[in-house]
Amino acid sequence: MDNAVYIQSGGPTSVINSSFYGVILQFQKEEKINHLYGAKYGISGLINEQLIEISKEKDYSYLTKLPGAILGSARIKLTCSCEAIEKILVNIKKYSIKYLFINGGNDSMDTGMILNKVFKERNIDCVAVGIIKTIDNDLYQTDFTPGFASAVNYIVRSIMEISFDIRSYQSGRVTIIETMGRDTGWLCASSSIANEYNLGPDLIYVPEIIFNEKKFIQDVEKVYKKKGHVLICVSEALRDENGNYIFCDDFNLDSFGHKQLGSVGLSLCKLVKNKLHYSTRHVEFNLMQRCSSHISNKNDIKWAKLCGINAVKFALKKQSGVVVIKIKNHKFCYRLVDFEEVANKVKKMPREF
Repeated sequence: MDNAVYIQSGGPTSVINSSFYGVILQFQKEEKINHLYGAKYGISGLINEQLIEISKEKDYSYLTKLPGAILGSARIKLTCSCEAIEKILVNIKKYSIKYLFINGGNDSMDTGMILNKVFKERNIDCVAVGIIKTIDNDLYQTDFTPGFASAVNYIVRSIMEISFDIRSYQSGRVTIIETMGRDTGWLCASSSIANEYNLGPDLIYVPEIIFNEKKFIQDVEKVYKKKGHVLICVSEALRDENGNYIFCDDFNLDSFGHKQLGSVGLSLCKLVKNKLHYSTRHVEFNLMQRCSSHISNKNDIKWAKLCGINAVKFALKKQSGVVVIKIKNHKFCYRLVDFEEVANKVKKMPREF
């Protein structure tokens, strides 16, 4: 009896459940998979034997309309010899799991890579397949990631609306909008799309470009003197000339060793007040950019679902790796690449962008 387990991992998006739906759709068509289980709260569900069985007949299409991770997520760092691995292997055997699907970003693909390595080293008949997901759009070997387009929809629309609002006054404030993006500025830079309608930010700051405090103040002052207000979009992480994060907590780390980020916009507001004495406003998009399903991109939902569908197809061929999206001749292709090509790597914006 061949069974499968599906795991959601890392930060949710507005379309991660669509990838789950894609896995379910293909599972319901396949006779080779007898049972599909969903792990509650990420990999911890497989560790602690918290598994939900998915029906072969039930309609799960409502999942495409739900944001967040419907099964629950977790950030747990695995090693090849940790105690959690042994618990996972016990449950893999107990539930006759032959196919494991992990839906997440680069840290999640690290988890998939470790599990796949353990399966091979111990001759365990189970194949791991990664399904990409992140609003940050920063995964290697993929032209874009499901979740990104929907987050862009929210960011661009919100910035255009904020732009209308701040133009209501002849003399206004310096408004600083903070987007997600730990190591890359794809999300923040997407705010420039609003400039197609003359409603975008005056200034944009991303992690790929060294932050210079003096230049920042000069730019803000120049725009304010010209327009009477300034609209700025900034990533949640900025770096100095030494590559170190600025305005962040150096001591609060997650399980993967990442520093706690956030409040860059608030820190910049304080800087503007101290140096220029302008009134400021800090807007942190925070969770809204990843959970606003009311503005999800319809194609994003489709791409996410197809990643799930193709993951099952690859798994049934006993092929392990990560399902990525490639664009060739204006067509979308779903390919499988090695976990090592995606795990723990960051795809930054090209300098010419």
